[in-house]
Amino acid sequence: MMERLTPIRFFLLFVAAMGMHAQADAQLADVAPGPLRVGIATADITPREPVWMAGFAARKELSKGVYRPLTATCLLFDNGVTRIAFLAVDLCKIYETQLKDLREAAGSVGIPPQNVMINASHSHYGPRLNHKKNTAYTALFKKRTDSLFKAAEAALQPALLDYTVGWCTMGINRRQMNAAGRPTGMCPDPRKPIDPDVPVLRVLSQEGHVRAVVFGYACHPTTVSALHYQIGTDYPGFARDWIEAAYPGAQAMFLQGCGGEIKPRYTKPGKGGYGRFGYVLLDELQIVAELGHELGRAVVAALTVPPAPVPARTPTDQPPEATPPVHLGGIVEKVALPDKKDPEGKSHRVYMGAWRIGDLFVFGSQCEVFSTIGARIKRELVGTRVWTNGYTHWGGGYIPDAAAYAEGGYEVKSSTLSPATEEMVVNHARRYIEALRQGKTGKGAIPEP
Repeated sequence: MMERLTPIRFFLLFVAAMGMHAQADAQLADVAPGPLRVGIATADITPREPVWMAGFAARKELSKGVYRPLTATCLLFDNGVTRIAFLAVDLCKIYETQLKDLREAAGSVGIPPQNVMINASHSHYGPRLNHKKNTAYTALFKKRTDSLFKAAEAALQPALLDYTVGWCTMGINRRQMNAAGRPTGMCPDPRKPIDPDVPVLRVLSQEGHVRAVVFGYACHPTTVSALHYQIGTDYPGFARDWIEAAYPGAQAMFLQGCGGEIKPRYTKPGKGGYGRFGYVLLDELQIVAELGHELGRAVVAALTVPPAPVPARTPTDQPPEATPPVHLGGIVEKVALPDKKDPEGKSHRVYMGAWRIGDLFVFGSQCEVFSTIGARIKRELVGTRVWTNGYTHWGGGYIPDAAAYAEGGYEVKSSTLSPATEEMVVNHARRYIEALRQGKTGKGAIPEP
């Protein structure tokens, strides 16, 4: 059984959570972490009544039922020195109000604000938070999620971690080019890249029982039509179902990656030789389930080869049966990114950060980050376990890669950011991960870019 927190360690946690001193986390880095404990909790965040939905501007009516319940899932890591938490929600996005509320709830169990990662699946089939006509749902979301961190704390148990990366081509690039090299609209283009990675983090009991499977993929959950009025999760929920069937008693948790220009691969021939997104043989909800199950199968297939432990062992680890300490930490900033029309005089503030779990580093950025940027971060940090995510902390527009600006298209037209943004995002990710590798965490722990 893990030793209880000493008064000194508890005080350090309290200082970090309250943000009373910018160097609190740096001090924590000097205290050796103990054995890892992990707690898991989930809540139903499905609306009780018809609501205005998020994701498609074409909708002009309230929701008309539920095809699959929505959930919020919290995973809390505790190493006896500090805590971090991941929260995943089946919504298009959250807002600054929810970010503040959730950080306060996390602080009540000793989790500093920068140690909280909140990721939205970006489902276009859930309620819109903070809508003037959705006040009852916004209140319900707060009520259901405020207690999640305490529930995860109550579920803390000694744990082991392992990690692997699978592969899936369920997504497809939606920026098809015509003969003139211009976007045709949102049409599938298999010639353009996707990020096929399926990162998978497992939480196991000390006896080896799988308690949780955290997995990710970079692809919009926008399978069914814009005029679909039923509440649901799109493909992530069905992927979770497949994984939980493979590991009875385990909780599956999905994190949305950098998939700003990627849609699910459901295609049919179109007029003029250009393919379109559409349905063949199966109806819409059958397609959603099949795509989710495809991703779920990719996760289970990745786990058929025993994943490497977190942190990874080396030949010098002694004794082999000992549980190595797991370092935890987080960095979150609100960074300034240059405006597309006035890059020298105007900027936009965007949340960005990274979190460390042993030798695994998880990057997360607000906004709809292109898959090419997420893949580039991993490529430039080759040799390091890096998991990249968009849709983290709250909403925001698109972050296209620099090359997309010359092509144009919907994402570039609607983005407010300069082409220089790609380089800045990659540089921030490198900074955060290097700082966390050195044991530095929290505000003020890293130099300005």
